[in-house]
Amino acid sequence: MNKLTVNIILTIVLFFLIWQTFTYHMVLEKKCQNINEQFKLNMKQLHVTLLYESLCPDTRNFMHQLGPVYKEFQDYIDILLVPFGKAQSERNGAIFHCQHGPAECKGNRLQGCVINSTANQAAQVQFVVCQMLAPDYSRIDQCANEAGLLTDVVQCLSSETGTKLQLQAELVTKKYSPSFIPTIVYNGVFDQQLQDHSLRDFRGTVCYLLRQRNLLPSSSTICQ
Repeated sequence: MNKLTVNIILTIVLFFLIWQTFTYHMVLEKKCQNINEQFKLNMKQLHVTLLYESLCPDTRNFMHQLGPVYKEFQDYIDILLVPFGKAQSERNGAIFHCQHGPAECKGNRLQGCVINSTANQAAQVQFVVCQMLAPDYSRIDQCANEAGLLTDVVQCLSSETGTKLQLQAELVTKKYSPSFIPTIVYNGVFDQQLQDHSLRDFRGTVCYLLRQRNLLPSSSTICQ
């Protein structure tokens, strides 16, 4: 191999390395930009904690509001779904007592298992609304598929994981000591007036809080 050929090969390799480095920095810069944008978005979101239980008629009624409102405002809402309600645990989760009986305990546990299977809040809300409005538990797979979720619900329900998730939900719920289910908490602080308004007009309450906290861009017309 003569000197000219070696120089050509070295030049090609050098250009390739430069191109790879440039591409890597471009990708890295793009990822950093996306992370920063997501961070800024999270800082500009309204945090909503929903304390509910699986067989509660009032919770069921609220689901008719939650579905469409979250779909419309998901860019502005960070939601935490907590399926426990007025249940109580005994012996570190060996036994759970629920307001609407054992079937509700099973439903709460089911909800917790599926919610925990994804970090995608849109999918969480879609599943919960679908399942809560179903006449029984026969639509678990259908609701999960519609939400794009693949989860081994049976394994979670019968394992320590399901118990731990319910104990975690109990801790969050006890923090607010709800007297009514569902309870809607904004930015970690319970407010009875906001609770009452939310049950009547969840969308209007969300818009009020987004405006009050300047969480909507000046160009947004979503609440008009």
